[in-house]
Amino acid sequence: MSQILSQNEVDALLKGITGGEVETEQGLMAEEELGDVSKYDLTKPDKAVKLPKLVVITDKFSRTFRITLSNTIRKLAEVSFDSTDVKRFDEFLKEIPVPANINIFSMEPLRGFNILLIDSVLVFYFVDVLFGGTGSDRTKVEGREFTSIENTVIRKIAKAILEDWSRAWETFVSVKSEYVRSEVNPQFAMVVPPNDLCISITFNIEIENVQGIITICVPFSNLEPIKEKLMGDYSIEETAKDPFWNRTIRNEIQTVPVELHVELGRTELKGSELVSLSIGDVIPLNKFISDDLDVLVEGKQKFKAQAGTYHGNNSVQITKLVERR
Repeated sequence: MSQILSQNEVDALLKGITGGEVETEQGLMAEEELGDVSKYDLTKPDKAVKLPKLVVITDKFSRTFRITLSNTIRKLAEVSFDSTDVKRFDEFLKEIPVPANINIFSMEPLRGFNILLIDSVLVFYFVDVLFGGTGSDRTKVEGREFTSIENTVIRKIAKAILEDWSRAWETFVSVKSEYVRSEVNPQFAMVVPPNDLCISITFNIEIENVQGIITICVPFSNLEPIKEKLMGDYSIEETAKDPFWNRTIRNEIQTVPVELHVELGRTELKGSELVSLSIGDVIPLNKFISDDLDVLVEGKQKFKAQAGTYHGNNSVQITKLVERR
């Protein structure tokens, strides 16, 4: 009974715990178990997004657009994939210089808008070359917006890029990239909320002594309906139909020799009847003259036919294709 605290002692103990004068064992253990604390921003999206099949898409786009660009400007161009970065959309906008060539486009049937960013150095080079210049002149980029002629050239190049971008997706999903409009100020290119996650894909362009980049920014929310198709192993690829190979394989198959038999009918004979057969004997079969005959290719029935003659030779006329079972 001597270990029971009085009311005054209980009140004093509670007051000490509340005021921090008395240390509790539980509090000490909690402090020891904390260890190193890492800060985590709950408002920042998770960047651990893996879309392996984008590697296939970027590779196909690089090869296709290299040919398209070389044919357009009549000069040898090199297009190479540089990097893929996952970031918040406001971070992407902060990295865009002003003025900038910002092209907004859609990818039907996917919802939402995307951004195509063309380096200003490339824009002025394209304008110079397409109007007969050598591309060696250096135009001052800062301090002015693009003229109407420059915007026309930009639109032409942007549409060529978007056509090849659509072709690069054909293996996994059919999309149609459509040019919507161009902007100069990144503030007018808010296609998604600032905190949304986006995928920034950068390509290097090299033409003679000119180097620049083009960047395609696709908000991750736009890819949500086809995310599963892009997350598989990119080495296991669904091959698109190739008319050339189909035609080649078909021609090769048609030259393969096969063994063809026509079965006139069947019957059963005893061994004694078989050995006693002689020239002129008649063997009744299980078919009438009007019945279709079985045509066998490599031992398997493929057709039905009627017996007859053609230019004095015994022949059969195909009457029906036997469906596969």
